[in-house]
Amino acid sequence: MTDISRILLFMVGCIFTHNVVFDRMLGVHDAGQPRRFETSVIYGVAVCIVMTLSAVCCWAVQTLLLAPMHMEYLQIIAFSLVVVAVTALTQLCVSKVKPEWMETLDNCLMPIAANCAVLGIAIVNAEAGYTFGYALLSGLCGGLGFLLAIVLLAGVYEKLEFAKVPEPFKGMPIAVISAGLIALAFIGFKGIA
Repeated sequence: MTDISRILLFMVGCIFTHNVVFDRMLGVHDAGQPRRFETSVIYGVAVCIVMTLSAVCCWAVQTLLLAPMHMEYLQIIAFSLVVVAVTALTQLCVSKVKPEWMETLDNCLMPIAANCAVLGIAIVNAEAGYTFGYALLSGLCGGLGFLLAIVLLAGVYEKLEFAKVPEPFKGMPIAVISAGLIALAFIGFKGIA
């Protein structure tokens, strides 16, 4: 297998097969937050940016600080601080570059810092011993997988508002069933990557 095909399979695996929401069940609470398509796209892009930057920064902290000093037991604390710092930096950058997004993200950016999917990708990268390139790809493709999941779920929520749903299934039950069906569809990618 060539390096390019190995990298492509890794990327497909991160987005579909090992999707942080549907396979690893990380960030499930946040995936159900934005119920409008436009809001979910903005929120998903913000999570993707924070996840990518956090994965790279946490890789650097792990490789340059924690591993050489044999302090891997501080991973969660160190990675949590990195995620909070990256989220604050992202909020500052977004307010300068895309101020119109700040209305949508004001209530969402700090929950991104507490999003277990962002921290989970950093920990998975450290445990797998990924190189810088694979840590970058894992963060980026994990973020794209989160974006895909959140957009799919927002589309389902918008359709469910106008659907004729039996009374016992209205609200969260039908949303969970729909999310489960999407997760089952993602299992079909297991044979690919």
